[in-house]
Amino acid sequence: MTSLLLTGAAGGVAGLLLPALRDRYDLVLADRVPVQPVEGARIRQGDLTDPDFAIEATEGVDAVVHLAANPNPAATWPELHGPNVLAVTNLLNAAAAHRTPRLVLASSVHAMGQYLTQDRRPIDPAWTPAPCCRYGATKAFAEAAARAYSYQHGLAAICLRLGATFARPWNTSMLGGWFAPEDLGQLVRRSLDSDVVFGIYHGISANTRSDWDISNATAELGYRPTADAEIFADSVPVSDEGGLCQPES
Repeated sequence: MTSLLLTGAAGGVAGLLLPALRDRYDLVLADRVPVQPVEGARIRQGDLTDPDFAIEATEGVDAVVHLAANPNPAATWPELHGPNVLAVTNLLNAAAAHRTPRLVLASSVHAMGQYLTQDRRPIDPAWTPAPCCRYGATKAFAEAAARAYSYQHGLAAICLRLGATFARPWNTSMLGGWFAPEDLGQLVRRSLDSDVVFGIYHGISANTRSDWDISNATAELGYRPTADAEIFADSVPVSDEGGLCQPES
């Protein structure tokens, strides 16, 4: 069975993803905080900002799904530097050292958020990154770093720009960018099974109001989402916040 390292394993996205992975992979669950035990999985507790822990966590695994990050769009540069920049480069260095063949890295739609305020839709994943916040900028950096390591070291690296990844959308501003748990599981599995050497894809469900182009994920990974946030349209609070970060006044 393929050995898979899942970082950020104590986080909310990992909790939504684990049901799609636990029966298919020999799991290694890593986080800097305690992880809820999963039957058959090995636990590695430590901080990826420590290069020695990154080497330890990636040793012997066949693939990595990297979710660990500070996900706060309002975070400051000092708050983001360790978990979103240093941890990524340590992980990529470790994967290169171990010749880990495949990595799936969680990016974010915040890396492209400016296009929403410019009303340029649907947003093409091939466009130049246009982050709407510091958090989004760190995710754009992670994509660029993964591309460089893929080129230099032959790592297969897939970057998934995750949308609003929750069991259900919270309000109407999430209806276009929601990413349902079942679609998350499908997209990650297809990324792990693909022969793509490097790619960037939007992690979005089949939402009626979607602003995000997922056609390359369909063509290159075989991703076919099944969930549509529209089923929640009449049951969630109305919000005009826009869904992503707005310019500061």
